[in-house]
Amino acid sequence: MHNRIEILSYIIMKKKNYFWGIYDEFFYCITWPKWINLQITTLIVSFFSIFLSIFLYGVDGLFIFFIKKLFSL
Repeated sequence: MHNRIEILSYIIMKKKNYFWGIYDEFFYCITWPKWINLQITTLIVSFFSIFLSIFLYGVDGLFIFFIKKLFSL
């Protein structure tokens, strides 16, 4: 019985140390981007998302136009 308690205590201690390691890495080792860099990156991604959606809308319209012309022959 005593050996079983030691094993369980060891497992709990290992898990606790693992999660403390994750906590330390998250708060002390990760370099987070500056706020201005996040804003610029967000604007760039938003611009290209809008541009790509408009472009694909146009390409889709062209395909529909050509397919209608092809099948109307």
